[in-house]
Parts: sequence; C-alpha cells; structure tokens
Amino acid sequence: MFKETVPKVEQSSNTELLLPPVSPAVAKLILVHFHWHVSQILDRYVRLSRPFIHSSLQCGVCLQIVRRDALLALPCQHSFCKACWEQHCTVLVKDGMGVGVSCMAQDCSLQMPEDFVLPLLPGEELKDKYRRYLFRDYVESHFQLQLCPGADCPIVIKVQEPRARRVQCSRCSEVFCFKCRQMYHAPTDCATIRKWLTKCADDSETANYISAHTKDCPKCNICIEKNGGCNHMQCSKCKHDFCWMCLGDWKTHGSEYYECSRYKENPDIVNQSQQAQAREALKKYLFYFERWENHNKSLQLEAQTYQRIQEKIQERVMNNLGTWIDWQYLHNAAKLLAKCRYTLQYTYPYAYYMESGPRKKLFEYQQAQLEAEIENLSWKVERADSYERGDLENQMHIAEQRRRTLLKDFHDT
Repeated sequence: MFKETVPKVEQSSNTELLLPPVSPAVAKLILVHFHWHVSQILDRYVRLSRPFIHSSLQCGVCLQIVRRDALLALPCQHSFCKACWEQHCTVLVKDGMGVGVSCMAQDCSLQMPEDFVLPLLPGEELKDKYRRYLFRDYVESHFQLQLCPGADCPIVIKVQEPRARRVQCSRCSEVFCFKCRQMYHAPTDCATIRKWLTKCADDSETANYISAHTKDCPKCNICIEKNGGCNHMQCSKCKHDFCWMCLGDWKTHGSEYYECSRYKENPDIVNQSQQAQAREALKKYLFYFERWENHNKSLQLEAQTYQRIQEKIQERVMNNLGTWIDWQYLHNAAKLLAKCRYTLQYTYPYAYYMESGPRKKLFEYQQAQLEAEIENLSWKVERADSYERGDLENQMHIAEQRRRTLLKDFHDT
C-alpha cells in the first residue's frame, strides 16, 4: 500500500504546485509546511512575488521568506536565515564538533570558519566549548603534536620525530604512545594493539571465568588466593612451590618456562571441522588472554607492594636505620619490576598475532627468558628483607637486559 501511494503523492505534488516554479523536492517541502493548503501557498506567492523577486528570498531550511540582507551565506553561496544557521551550529557544537562544522546544504562539505560560527552560538559556555573543540582539532591534525590523554589534562606534547614512541606528560605523569594515544604498548604496534583491545572487549564475557583470584594447590588441593604479583606460589599448608599460570612444579619450572609461555598449536587443525577450528581458536585466544590479564593483575598487586616498600623505607629512615639513599635500591627495584612486567604484558598480544615460524620461536624464547627473570625479581622484591642488596641489584640488571634485548630485536623503532 505504501509503495502504491508514494507515486500518487509525488504526482499530486507536481501537479498541485505549478506555481511558484520550484523543483519537485522543494515543492514537497512547501506543501508539507503549509499542510497541503495550495490556496494558501498561491496566495502567499502572489502577495510576495514582487518583494520575493527584488528584495526577499526564501530560506531553504525553514522555508520562511526573509529579506535578502537577513540571509547568511558561505563562499559556496548557500544562503540560509540566521535562525537556521544558529540552530545548525548549536547542534553540531553540542555534539563535539570543532573544525568539522560545515555548511548545512545537502552534499556541501565546505567547513565553516570560526569567525562565522562564533557569533551564531548562544552563550559564552557553548562558545568556550567550541574553542576547545577547535583547539583539539588543530592539535590532532598537527603531525608533531598530541594532547595528553590524562584525565582533564590540558598539556600538549610536541616531538621532533612523530612515531609510535613512549612519552610521559610532565604535568600528570601519564605514559602513552605518541602515535595512537593508547597506553604504551611496545613491542606490539599500534594497529595490532587496537585489534587486541577490541577483541578483548568483544570477548570479555567468554573470558570472565579467568578473572578469579583463586586456584587449588596442585598437591594438597587447598584453595589459594593470589595476593602478590609474583607467579611463583608457595602453598601455605603443604609448602609446595608451583607456577600460578600452569600449576607446574617450580623446582623444574625454570628450565620449562619456554613451555609455560608458549602456545602449542595443533598442526592438524586445518583438516578438522569448522567447530573444531572454532574451539581451537578460542583456546588459543584464552591462552594469551589469561597471561595478558594475569600480568595486568600482577602490576596492580605489585603497585601495592611498591607502596609498602615506600612506607617501609620511611619507617626505617624515621628510626635512624639509614637514609633514603641507603634504601633507594628497594625503590628502584620495585619501579624496574613494574617496567619489565609492563613490557612482558604487551608481548602476549604480539605473540597472538604473530605468524608461526623461526622468528616466532625466537620471540617466544626471549619472552620466556624475560618472564623467568621477572618472576625471580618479583619473588625477591616481595621478600627484600631476605636478600642482600647485591643479589637484588644483580637480578635487576639481568631482568632489564632481557627486556632491552627483546625490544631491540622485535620492536620497530
């Protein structure tokens, strides 16, 4: 019925409105505006025909007849009344537009200069927003500038060589990637980390069960809660040492770390059913996601350890058990641990999207070496009172060298 009615209405609009001489599209708008009272339209046209031709024009949006000098036009020569321009600009600016505010004529993308837009905006608050949006757009379009993504931070950061590099805001200390403004993600590139974060968000419900902080001891089956960043766990009941990730015996784990962090692909999966391939794809994703999420939680727990170390140093200094300089190595160890684990966390999306082959095997080997040294460092930082300063600093050096080697070999700079 609808399809049958449309042609009739269109025909009616064409025949009903022979005057004034306008296009069918405009004729429809005029008819709608006057509720299809053709006599009113013709009466208005006859009464205003002379002023319309000589001194007045019709606004193409609201269809009101206004004096020629009351119409505003951009260089594209599209003219509309001031009230329509005001409404158009107000709506776009409220939606967060800056440079993108453009002519409201259909299929016209001419951008409106700020000296045209500002007088049309009601109130200083909206004008201030528009200026901020313009500033944002100016900065984001400049290849050497980036706005700090920190909460309510107005700082603009400038670099000589724009690329995916680590930058830190001098005001709020936010650390981010200059190129994509995401959290710094070496060795993973910007496009890959964007894909990974999108996938994690899409599959968050599937992977929710991983978020539990408890696992059973593989020896005595008592429930154990992870309350530190280190993956070297010791059961409080039977004193069994094991790996939090794979539940393997920690005594042999040092030599098997490569197996713990490496996903074992099924070489025959391409010959199996689509359902089997889908299960394998999910299994692979969960393997990498679990390790990604585990290191993220370890960073949060180790931030608490860092705070405890700061308090411990403060207490020792207050009790005349040395100076801040004497205990600075503990502070440095906790900071380096966070730095190394942060890099390790971002190796997992890198490995997830990496093609199989000799280069991936080398990457997984270096990843495993880095992970082993980080866990050794984490164990010692959490038990700093049980280790000599030299032992802790030596472990710091080894972990940092592993981190730098991996980035040197696999991070494009």
